[in-house]
Amino acid sequence: MSHLKTDWLCVATEGDTVDGRDIKRQWIIDMGETYDYNHYVALIWPEHEDDCGNFGEVLEATWHDGEDGLARLYVSLCPNMRLIFANHEDQLLFFSIEPEENWRGSGRTYLKGLAVTDTPASVGTTRLRFSSRRKKLSKQGYYSCVISRDGKIKQEIRMKNWQKLFGIKPKFEDETPPDDTAQGDDKLQALANAVNELEGRVAKIENQLNEVQGDVDTIAEVVDTEEFAAIRDNAKDIVQRF
Repeated sequence: MSHLKTDWLCVATEGDTVDGRDIKRQWIIDMGETYDYNHYVALIWPEHEDDCGNFGEVLEATWHDGEDGLARLYVSLCPNMRLIFANHEDQLLFFSIEPEENWRGSGRTYLKGLAVTDTPASVGTTRLRFSSRRKKLSKQGYYSCVISRDGKIKQEIRMKNWQKLFGIKPKFEDETPPDDTAQGDDKLQALANAVNELEGRVAKIENQLNEVQGDVDTIAEVVDTEEFAAIRDNAKDIVQRF
């Protein structure tokens, strides 16, 4: 997790959404007044999906009316490197709230989670933009969620020199990948096979270490016996007899 803390960002406005739903004014008020980082942390999810980890945390929340009289929910975030990288690539630029009504029987709505998306339902949300003066981000060692054209989220691992470990040469290209996912599935299968093989090798080494430890324990038991001590003490006399 980065130590970055954002300014206040608008993540929701009361009223009709672009997809025909309604964000109630009382929701906005409740979420702004009840959110407590120490009570329950709302995590940031890519496109409301939690298959491959979160993109940061919501630190604080508040609300107030705009000049148009509509209530707006504002939050301060602590993004991690995945969100910063996605923003650097002009992806996942806006927000979508995850309100939980009647939170723990309280009768009030709590901000349970927050999504970053390119298709926000609420109007007036702040465009997420990190400073371009930040140090250039490296794709090496980056663990990301890739959102395909069909909207499904896939996991992608980018690890420096990982081909040396698994004997697989990854190919990452900046251009848009083809719609056919067969090649990507083959690579994931190859990676899974390599991981399984590595686990087998580790298990074999552990078994060998256990066998060696058993021999050491046996020797220790013999050395600690009175019989061995007597032989050791009489060794000089035995040698002289010969």
